Amino acid sequence: MFSQHRRVGSTLIAVVLSLGMTAAAAPASAHPLSAHPLSARPLSARTSSTALSAERVTVPATADVFVSQAEPSKSFGTATWMSVCGPTCGGKTSAQRLALTRFKVSGIPGDATNVKATLDVTSARTTGTKLSARTVTGDWTETGTVWNDRPETGGVIASHSGFTAGEKAELDVSAAVTGNGTYSFALTGTDETTTVLFSSRETGDRGPKLTVTYTAGTPAPCAALPFDKPSVAALRASAKKAFAFYFPPFPVSIDNKDPAKDQYASWLDPDGSGGAYKDRGGYLRDRPVTRSVRPEAHWRRLDFEMEVRQAIAQGLDGFIYEHHTSSDQRWNHLPELLDAARNVDPGFKIVLSPDFPTESGASVAKVVSDVLLVKGHPSLYTLPDGSVLLAPYHGDRQPPAWWQKVRDQLSAEGMKTSLLMMFNYWSGSGKTQWDDHVYGYSSWGANRPEVTDAFRRASEATHERGLTYMAPIGFEDTRAKELHYWEAQNSSTLRGSWKSAIDGKADWVQLVTWNDYGESQQAPSKVRGKVLADVNTYYTTWFKTGKAPEIVRDGLYYFHRSHKANAPYDTSKQTAGKFTIPAGPGPVDDVELLAFVKEPGTLVVKQGSDVKTKEVTSAGVVSFKAPMVPGTTPVFELRRDGETVQTLTSKTPIRAGVTYQDMIYHAGGGTGCSG
Repeated sequence: MFSQHRRVGSTLIAVVLSLGMTAAAAPASAHPLSAHPLSARPLSARTSSTALSAERVTVPATADVFVSQAEPSKSFGTATWMSVCGPTCGGKTSAQRLALTRFKVSGIPGDATNVKATLDVTSARTTGTKLSARTVTGDWTETGTVWNDRPETGGVIASHSGFTAGEKAELDVSAAVTGNGTYSFALTGTDETTTVLFSSRETGDRGPKLTVTYTAGTPAPCAALPFDKPSVAALRASAKKAFAFYFPPFPVSIDNKDPAKDQYASWLDPDGSGGAYKDRGGYLRDRPVTRSVRPEAHWRRLDFEMEVRQAIAQGLDGFIYEHHTSSDQRWNHLPELLDAARNVDPGFKIVLSPDFPTESGASVAKVVSDVLLVKGHPSLYTLPDGSVLLAPYHGDRQPPAWWQKVRDQLSAEGMKTSLLMMFNYWSGSGKTQWDDHVYGYSSWGANRPEVTDAFRRASEATHERGLTYMAPIGFEDTRAKELHYWEAQNSSTLRGSWKSAIDGKADWVQLVTWNDYGESQQAPSKVRGKVLADVNTYYTTWFKTGKAPEIVRDGLYYFHRSHKANAPYDTSKQTAGKFTIPAGPGPVDDVELLAFVKEPGTLVVKQGSDVKTKEVTSAGVVSFKAPMVPGTTPVFELRRDGETVQTLTSKTPIRAGVTYQDMIYHAGGGTGCSG
């Protein structure tokens, strides 16, 4: 059995901080396939409100300290004040003082809008001095940090001049605060006179506080998921881990432009990219969920933070990030992703998947240097023995001895590593030459339902060898760039992948992929919204807890294409030929209703006058498929006792003929409050 072979080689939130401080060209795809609660302290205040009213959370600092250049080895962690002064403090040279403060924010909903952040500092003296707030990029502690090991600081994000003893002064730090997460600020000055601020821990209410204000969306009549998801902490406590493969060329935004005019818009437009893909209807058929242009200079990091939150909401433990440095700048943002993970949730980790040369006798030097660029970052995924895990895609294109050289050279540079071998396709037989060199095995997989059971066998075989197995979770593989697709049969591949992982007792799973829009993606997107996120959250919970979640709210989801596979298309425009299936069975033209039902009922699929029904006798997840009817827009219903309790209308009409073929599966739906 063969896989689809991949390529070879390479709502803004308003925050108010109250501080009473203490002393392009189209990218190659990922790999041509064969297919929290963060607060250490409770929120001091939160006001609830009606729809679209202002909400507020106030968070005290979890740590604060000042450091002095004049006493570079002295700790001021127990001081009842924080001092900020310029380089010529008190008329002396090399006498600068700066203060550090940290906050942990939680409780901000992901759909909040109008978010702003103001840092309030309470002064202990009346002075005419100027105080500036800067971001902090390094680690520090309240009790251990001194001037000599102070963290690096970023540019000024807010300033305030003039202070009155006992009164607060506000610094607008909205540019640095994006929602839930951990935030550190450095307070600096340029004056010879000292600005003295109260310490949070030692002076209580006069200390630094972070007040986050935002606008809440309209209250939902019910929860957005059909089941009650365990907390982030509960899911993360499981020994089983869930990751998603992140492909750098397709971030949330390529260029931070208006979504109607950005690079994704060009790739979706047949006339875009200089018409390079006009003969096949454009380079892509889907894109990430759009956002407005960000005014911040660090917009890429903010985008990464958004994706980290999306992944955490699905129960994921981290991203597997394909990495190599390149003249294409999209490949060079691993440090920003690592910082984003640390900012949002230090428990969310990044597994390195280093790209590497595949020719015989190739040097290991660039792989080593690429990996060393992020040596020591706290958001790198490490095993219990302290080794950093490397999980290269199709790493067996180089022999075990080659990878041992990589690891030996990294070790010589003080970076201990372990290797998880990710084969392109592996069903559990052979590959024994790797057993003594790896921590575990994985397959990239194949996004077709008839092969998913092979990964159950691979898991069992890996366990027999005493190694860890990471199972692939695929949805579909459709490539407009190549006019190829593999038949995923609606949600069948996704559900079959999860069943294989659960039945085979896989140790870990990886979504293949999070964001390769040129082949396969499961991140929230324009065409599918958050449907895959909802379904994956259900199975992630099952995988981690060992028990299928109880369905406590009805939820209806649909999966179908916008036309039949053999629907006529305009051959004068799509001149490159039709979409073909390189391997596996032929096309399946079905409409699927995937129903999460809390009790028995009747499922209905309506396509014009064509009506199909299915009786459901118990609570659970039920797939109901019906042949596509061109010229209709499917409507899905759940009925009980002769009454319709939920209705869902597809956002994708089924067309009898098209200009360009679109072979990806569209999706929609949710519970009564999210559909």
